[in-house]
Amino acid sequence: MNRKIGVIYSYALMLVEVFSAMLFTPFLIRMLGKPDYGVYQLIMSITSYLTLLDLGIGNAVVRFMAKFRTNNDLKKQREFLGIVTIYYAAIALIAVIVGAVLIVVFPTAFANGLTPDEIATGRKLLVITVLNAAVMLGTSSFSTTLVSYERFSFSKGMSILATLARILVCVIALKLGFGSFGVVVTYFLANVITRGLYIIYVLRVLKLKPVFRNPDFAFIKETVSYSSFVLLQMIATQINAMADSVLLGILAKGSAAIIAVYGAGAQIIQYFKTVGTHVNGVLMAGVVRLVEGGAGPKELEKEMVRIGRLLFMMLGLVFTVFIVNGKQFMILWAGESYEKGYMVAVAIMVPVMFQLVQNIGNQVLWAMNRHKTQAVIQIVSALVNIVLTALLIMWKPLEGAVIGSVIALTIGDVVCMNTMFRREIKISLIGYYSGLFKGVLASLLICAAAGIAFNRFIAVGDGWLSLALRCAVMLAVYALTMLTFGMNSYEKDMLFRPLKKIKSKLTKKGDINVQG
Repeated sequence: MNRKIGVIYSYALMLVEVFSAMLFTPFLIRMLGKPDYGVYQLIMSITSYLTLLDLGIGNAVVRFMAKFRTNNDLKKQREFLGIVTIYYAAIALIAVIVGAVLIVVFPTAFANGLTPDEIATGRKLLVITVLNAAVMLGTSSFSTTLVSYERFSFSKGMSILATLARILVCVIALKLGFGSFGVVVTYFLANVITRGLYIIYVLRVLKLKPVFRNPDFAFIKETVSYSSFVLLQMIATQINAMADSVLLGILAKGSAAIIAVYGAGAQIIQYFKTVGTHVNGVLMAGVVRLVEGGAGPKELEKEMVRIGRLLFMMLGLVFTVFIVNGKQFMILWAGESYEKGYMVAVAIMVPVMFQLVQNIGNQVLWAMNRHKTQAVIQIVSALVNIVLTALLIMWKPLEGAVIGSVIALTIGDVVCMNTMFRREIKISLIGYYSGLFKGVLASLLICAAAGIAFNRFIAVGDGWLSLALRCAVMLAVYALTMLTFGMNSYEKDMLFRPLKKIKSKLTKKGDINVQG
């Protein structure tokens, strides 16, 4: 039940984040202008690397807390929470120190790509974003404890409220002329309040108080051994996600404008990722229970197909609709000068889609503690990405950055992951992909054909209403094909069960009224 509630809340949060950001981002772009928006995107990319100081412990907290809860071991939960609380406090301090170094070296590192005014703006933004990263890291033991306890109604509910409040305050700050500085200050204050409430919930509601006395160093060793390889995967993911903006800022002349265009496409990718990551984020505790219960390869493959199909249905639809209508969307959403952002988004969406769909397999490997070789391969491919992208940027900045990312993501997060799933989990890749694609792939192809035909033969204009109509036609065709042959009985039951319950309640209520 908790997983179902978590998925529901995750999708509610996803919808709030995606739609509020899609409405807010074009407003932000127009209020800041291309150069300032490029600097803002660059600073967000740089600061995101500070999250690597987590060193993979966040994943370990969820894994071990879920394991201790399964074994009803409250003592170990409290001791573990004490260990990771001390750890994260130290990491927050390190983040501030590293951030101070970044602020000092920023003018030298980006002197080639940014103007003096852009450098001054970037340093000012860095001060706040570094403090924000320190707050996020320093309180991570409590936010991940909520995930391991599967308290999604509180954690996700708070995130929904914080997202809405943050966007509202940001709009006011921009209208008042505070620019990008007002935006990052608003994000910082929202995180301080939200994380403070997380701490109170863990201490007062869960009544889980950390124990700081006599830490179990043998257990610390086990945690670090597990999390160090998760860290390598985090580093690989972060490099693949953010290296392009940083390398463009260092290597490309007039990079602020190029980063702005790349950032617009990357923003679409971020929305796309949100669809998948919110669901995967609530599954780890359940995966741990499955593995701890001794599930075999067939059962794990079945779980991977079951979760993967649900994600592929949604991500595949978004991808297909964007391929057909994305160029028009980018022009309407960000402006004609950001049209090339469509190319950025479409190219990177392909490997990202498969990465997200099969991410449940990564969580199985983490739960089984069989992710070490996988992590090493991923970090090697990410380092290759840096070298390859740097060379390609010097050939053609925007196109080179995209090509480098696509190659790295395909090798590191698709090909290598499939190899590890077959070797470590012992699943059949033929069985996995045939189960994943069955009915869904055909529905997506028919949806794409219908969208292309509609755009070619029916003239409906180029505004927002015409875009909505084009997307609605594709959605209707997709829904019809999925209901006809795309979905299996389990998926149809998931879709119609809530409607049946509502109908049943209304029927009972009507019978009571008649009897009354």
